[in-house]
Amino acid sequence: MNDDSDIPLSNIVKYHGKSIASFLVEIGESKLPQKKWLSFIEELECLSIDESSRDGTKLIRHKINAFEEQDYVALSYTWDNSDHESPERDKYKVETRDKYPRFLPSPVRDCIFDRVFSFMRAKGLHKLWIDRHCVRQKTCKTKGTCLHNRCKEKQRAIETMDLVYSLSKRPVALLGRPIEWEHELDLLFRILTRKLVKELSRTKHDEILQALSLLSRVTKDRWWTRAWTFQENYRGRPKMTLLIRHPQFLESKKRDYGIFDNVPNELCIKAVCFSQASTDFCRAIPDELTQRDDVSHHTKHILGMAGKYTQLLDGKMSMTPKVIDDIQRRSLRDAWDKLAIIANCCQYNIRMDPRHMKEPKSLSMSILAMCILNGEILVNESREDRSSMLEKTMSQFLEEQAFREFCAPRSQRDLTFNKGCRFVDVEITPIGIKTKGHFWKLDIIIDTSTFRLPLPEAKKGPCSATENEQRRLAYLASELRRLHETTLAIHIERFLNNDHTRPDENSKNEKFSVWYMRIMAKELAEAIEEGKLLRLGRIWDPIRKNPCSAIFIWNSNDTENIDINGKPYRRNNYSKRDRRTEFAFTASRPLQRGFQQRGTNDLDHHVSLQVQRLSLRDKSPNDHPQLFIKRWLVGLCFFYDVPRRDVVFPWPSSFHTVGH
Repeated sequence: MNDDSDIPLSNIVKYHGKSIASFLVEIGESKLPQKKWLSFIEELECLSIDESSRDGTKLIRHKINAFEEQDYVALSYTWDNSDHESPERDKYKVETRDKYPRFLPSPVRDCIFDRVFSFMRAKGLHKLWIDRHCVRQKTCKTKGTCLHNRCKEKQRAIETMDLVYSLSKRPVALLGRPIEWEHELDLLFRILTRKLVKELSRTKHDEILQALSLLSRVTKDRWWTRAWTFQENYRGRPKMTLLIRHPQFLESKKRDYGIFDNVPNELCIKAVCFSQASTDFCRAIPDELTQRDDVSHHTKHILGMAGKYTQLLDGKMSMTPKVIDDIQRRSLRDAWDKLAIIANCCQYNIRMDPRHMKEPKSLSMSILAMCILNGEILVNESREDRSSMLEKTMSQFLEEQAFREFCAPRSQRDLTFNKGCRFVDVEITPIGIKTKGHFWKLDIIIDTSTFRLPLPEAKKGPCSATENEQRRLAYLASELRRLHETTLAIHIERFLNNDHTRPDENSKNEKFSVWYMRIMAKELAEAIEEGKLLRLGRIWDPIRKNPCSAIFIWNSNDTENIDINGKPYRRNNYSKRDRRTEFAFTASRPLQRGFQQRGTNDLDHHVSLQVQRLSLRDKSPNDHPQLFIKRWLVGLCFFYDVPRRDVVFPWPSSFHTVGH
């Protein structure tokens, strides 16, 4: 079973004769750290036109440090020509890597070089990165690990290639399908400038259908259908520019419109602008029209190929299921390359190597294992298990089971913040996901709507840009002292005295821990201003009672707070101790940067969840707590000198089923 992406999980289980849990444990043994070979970037090969050649068709090699010199074109194109492109080649000659270089005809289509060099001349650019020539191509066909230097170099380049697009200031994509007529140019202009959306109520249905048909034709270009070009676009944004050809007779009108740039016979469109405008238009179409089969067919295709995630996804969701689904639907010569592409797009620092897996392999299970090992959060509520989830494909399963109740701080872009909401130091075990963090027992609830006294001045220290926030937090500290929660009060006062509520003047160099605590403190101050409930937490210990050292926003998700009798929580009882035993789990770590010449593909990780603990009376105190996710919690935690502990998030019971 090579590519089982479209096969339900239940069928995969039956075919392999093992449960999902045992399958994941087995695959987890093939994990490898992500290695970005920095020397490939520091000595990045680029091509430029040999100015001494008469006809400008000789291309010579240069090496640049792309970490420092980023004004190069990173080209994204399809190796196979479209029906709208000439297949002719051999016009351009490329310098070899020999000790005594020669110039040999390029296998790249002439029209590809013609178009990209036309763009570069118009922009005053001189260096081109193109995978066909800037990555070694002549390698062995050996499956598995090859010890040849050229084979290792190519593999390292493939693993690091996404950085070429993310670092470039000028990533460019060549679409093969042209805009051929004046009415198409007019329509595209109206779509991109939102004029058509503004005039939609007065626009005839036929014209709306023409616009949808145009966007469908553009997004049916081969470039949109390939998984590798998806990665290049995803990692190249927001700088990626799409080039769409047009005939000479449209040149004057194109320039008059003023949004398509000045490259001869090309429309230059920012990929992110195209996605935004296309998504806006598709979502603005009236409901009565979207019921039509032809309209729904067009909108589904357009949004599937070019939809803007920030407009399509709820701000409480993770982008990962959508990214994986988009990659799964695109074509590849080798389906197993999806593992590398998903790892690059999702910025995973753990990757899976299919060459080290036992036969028979499962691509779907390998992707799921990679997601889990990189900390993706799956819902594992202790409610009645939905075995019907196994009737879904892996992509559908992820879409349903991925946690979708994140709560990004108001100062952050939600989907970007959510991307870092991942467990740390994950291990796949037979009973579930083992991870490390701090396990909190929740304590008293504080009703900040009773904070009526004048807010005291924060202690004088460095000049603060957030004086009101400091005053609210200072009042909170004084209230905690009144409630005899001295340890937490001292932590907050020290935090204020160090003035961590103020953004670092150079935010790019701000430590992750300081940044994270600062934005959590800001959320806490805003919760106090809005009179929300807060709840204290103490590090859980089965033997002794620790002082409270964390404080969470208890109704940050606008959920109703219920007391132990199932009745709405009474605010005037805020100082009474809630008799329910409730818990939270938090974890964080800064991104791992790698060592020597091996970089990572990592993100800062942070998790803050209200959890339910599985009650197992026959377990010893030394066993790892088994937790079920309830909701996201925003809070400020202090855990100086407190080591992280292991916890386990159990698998759904269906993960232990073996098909027959």
